[in-house]
Amino acid sequence: MTDTADVESLRSRAPGEDSTDPYADVDISELPEWWQASIERFEKHGLRPYRPPRFADGELKHEIVDALEAELGVEIRFVGIDVTYGDDWTLFVDGEDIGPIGRHRSTDGYSVFECTGEEFEARVRDAVEA
Repeated sequence: MTDTADVESLRSRAPGEDSTDPYADVDISELPEWWQASIERFEKHGLRPYRPPRFADGELKHEIVDALEAELGVEIRFVGIDVTYGDDWTLFVDGEDIGPIGRHRSTDGYSVFECTGEEFEARVRDAVEA
């Protein structure tokens, strides 16, 4: 998990301000459509560049979740209701609470879910098979 100094570093930036352009050397047209759409939405609203959420091992949350939903025929949701920084979120599979999942924001601005993609996949599969 990031420490308080990391969070303060992010908070001190003005809206839309970012010290680096994560897409400077990227052909955005080569990114998946969901990623391109998110980049455009963030730019439209003057937000910092979109950085997709990831698992602790760097795997993209969106790709793993989409693949599992398609394969297993389920809906996976990450929900943080009335949470503050440092609180766990709740993981739901087809509306069923399957427990907490840690989450923090990296200093690069990514949401990081505190398990590997492989651990997450096993957890969802276990919930579906139960």
